[in-house]
Amino acid sequence: MEDPSRRESAPLLPRNLSEIIAIVLVATLACMAYTAYLSDADMPSWAVPLSAVVFAVAIVLCFIARMDVDVSDEGVEIRYLFKTREYPRDQILDKRFGDLGDIRNYSNWNLKGVSHKSYTRVGEEGGVALKLKGKRVVVFSSKDPEGMFSRVPLEVIEDA
Repeated sequence: MEDPSRRESAPLLPRNLSEIIAIVLVATLACMAYTAYLSDADMPSWAVPLSAVVFAVAIVLCFIARMDVDVSDEGVEIRYLFKTREYPRDQILDKRFGDLGDIRNYSNWNLKGVSHKSYTRVGEEGGVALKLKGKRVVVFSSKDPEGMFSRVPLEVIEDA
């Protein structure tokens, strides 16, 4: 019997993009330091140290930022950066998967006045969309959208 739960965890940014961002920020800091300390430019004394701290935080965030998606019989849990959102089974009314551009337009759901939330990773083109109670729609990207889609539980509404 196949396990009904599925977990997917990956960085928000591809490693090579994080490395490029880090190189650009370090090069920018080096140019600022040169301008501040070795040339005759008027730059406040606090500009370079403050920029170094801000750039260091940005570089660390580029490498540690992650998105985790857990799908189980109880529902869907998404951890995006530092925030966790839970979508219980009894809240999920409908689901679809495919290309993010296609499922984001919600073409045949005919939704008006709906709250939309997207959780995506850079470089992933496929994902899953969930229609929730309370006029909400959540979209998340996935490496295997069809596999995630097949495991998302739906609330079964029985006709009276």
